[in-house]
Amino acid sequence: MYDLFSQPVTNIPGIGATIAKRLAARGVNCLGDLLLHLPKDYLDDRHMTPLNRLTEGVSARVCGRIVSRQARGFGRSRQVVLKLADDSGRIALNFFHSGYMMSDARLAEGRVIAVRGVAERWQGFWQMNHPDWCVVEAFQPGFQPIYASLAGLGGKRLHTMIRHVLAMLPATARSPLDDELASQYRLPGLRQAFRQLHAPDGLDGGVLEKAAARLKSEEVITYLHLMREKKRYADCPAAALQGEQCSERLLKSLPYPLTAAQQQVWNEISHDLESGRRMHRLLQGDVGAGKTWVAALAMAKAAGCGYQVALLAPTEVLAQQHAETLHGLFKPLGLEVGLLTGSTKAKARRAMLADLHSGALKLIVGTHALLTDDVVFDHLALALVDEQHRFGVRQRWALAEKQHGDHEPIHLLGMTATPIPRTLALSLYGDMDLSIMRGMPPGRKPVETRVIRSDKMQPLVGGMQRILDAAGRIYWIVPRIDEDEDGVSVDQRVELLKRYFREANVTGLHGRMKSTDKQAALSAFASGASKILVATTVVEVGVDVPEAHLIVIEQAEAYGLAQLHQLRGRVGRSDAQSYCMLIAGEKASETAMKRLKKMVESHDGLELAEADLALRGGGDAVGTRQHGDAGFRLLNMAEDAPLIHQWFEHLPAFTPSETMQRFWRPFAEATD
Repeated sequence: MYDLFSQPVTNIPGIGATIAKRLAARGVNCLGDLLLHLPKDYLDDRHMTPLNRLTEGVSARVCGRIVSRQARGFGRSRQVVLKLADDSGRIALNFFHSGYMMSDARLAEGRVIAVRGVAERWQGFWQMNHPDWCVVEAFQPGFQPIYASLAGLGGKRLHTMIRHVLAMLPATARSPLDDELASQYRLPGLRQAFRQLHAPDGLDGGVLEKAAARLKSEEVITYLHLMREKKRYADCPAAALQGEQCSERLLKSLPYPLTAAQQQVWNEISHDLESGRRMHRLLQGDVGAGKTWVAALAMAKAAGCGYQVALLAPTEVLAQQHAETLHGLFKPLGLEVGLLTGSTKAKARRAMLADLHSGALKLIVGTHALLTDDVVFDHLALALVDEQHRFGVRQRWALAEKQHGDHEPIHLLGMTATPIPRTLALSLYGDMDLSIMRGMPPGRKPVETRVIRSDKMQPLVGGMQRILDAAGRIYWIVPRIDEDEDGVSVDQRVELLKRYFREANVTGLHGRMKSTDKQAALSAFASGASKILVATTVVEVGVDVPEAHLIVIEQAEAYGLAQLHQLRGRVGRSDAQSYCMLIAGEKASETAMKRLKKMVESHDGLELAEADLALRGGGDAVGTRQHGDAGFRLLNMAEDAPLIHQWFEHLPAFTPSETMQRFWRPFAEATD
């Protein structure tokens, strides 16, 4: 089965190199990736509605005979109007910019067609604008999946492509886990689960929930096997970093003494580094808790013993900010910090690689560029992985193979600001010891948080102007969506805010921009050249602008509490009072509003993460989200905690094949 999943999307009829390239840019490289583009909803399309029983404003399926076909306007952009009749009445079907339909023999007068659209009344008569249609012989009643657009391809086109993939799955296609999951947990086979989600026979009896649980189970089981394999690899001797003075000098030079939480975590890390056994630790620190200082102390300890250190960050923006911060901390100690990213010029890159190979450069910060084959260290003793949930298991350990010569294994410190409940973190990262850092550095004030409805936003404009008048800056967050999906885009919101704040130089930022454009937008915001930054959740981590005193999060109910807490952490990074405005959408439910009010009551990330687990429960079986938290494709840490715990406690005894591991590779590892 997995050999089929690994086939390129060009094996689907009608998919050429151009569309394949667009899909690849969205992380869809093979047939299995396409199958994981799950429906966001389903449409009950089992029944025809007589024309005399239509309801205005409601989508309906009707069937009738074409009694007339007329064109208005000129050329292929003409509007075509079909008049349709059944035994109970008539309706007009309006198609705009569709002159080609005049020559379509399937729409000749007298032909019978099936149509779905939203019925409206116009001058006393029924009409539908640009409805979906097909000849009646081609209509198949049932539950129709609705897909979010992907790479510029509409839902109908994706439905056709996915049906081709389903047809390619032989009846004998199986997963190694099918038998055990069916007998022990009554879950469908993997092939059946995909068919139930993409072509359901019905929506009752928990069919979709079981199918989704089947896919998620295979993902978490494969992940846990890989994680436990790495745990065995982690338990071994490593360099004992003892007798140095560099970390002590750095500790004395910090502008504030360590908080109690920072001191506790530093004691744990320092003990690991001196023990002679490999450190494999996850540092989970709340937003603004001061993880960077602790990481810098660990780096100074290794460098003070004569070893090399590498810090791996998921984005160029975050890597550059780390490099700048560490340069300021290490310069008085006489330590140089290198920065290696995809944007590093060839000449500078060659010089840096030579210094790493010879050991002349002790400290390096970089992105995935650190993982390429030509990066080789002289004697690497410590690797730090920031926002480590953005990397796959293999990527976290990839630096361990980056030295020449016969040296002992390296110490590994993962770091994350994403609040993960302790028991869940132990399940997801059971190959790592866990340190939790809570609290805020001295001088910081809690961010004042408010929840407002989208129809009560007018007073917000005055508050934003007051922030700008006081030389502050503002983040405005829109839902992380593509420009061709439902919702507000970055560009739309930029244009609106420009009308209200003409002097603020409103700029936009999202993950689809080129690296140079992203950096330019962030640099303008950090320098004050731009006072308002409209962005997606690309600013969720690693953006440090102390002058930002307000963050507005639109459609806040669409995010988990942990992610909202992360976004809120972009402000309140100085001693000035900062604010977070959570704008709830018009359709936000009572439960969603209850969740948002938790943000007003609490500023503790772990407390909010626990609340998210309790309030969100199991969530929906399917939805628009195409990959979960922690870099997974489907798993969501808040919604799927019971499932993760279940497999952590009762992991089936099997060995996933290489092709199986590649298919369920963490999303971040697959796309970065």
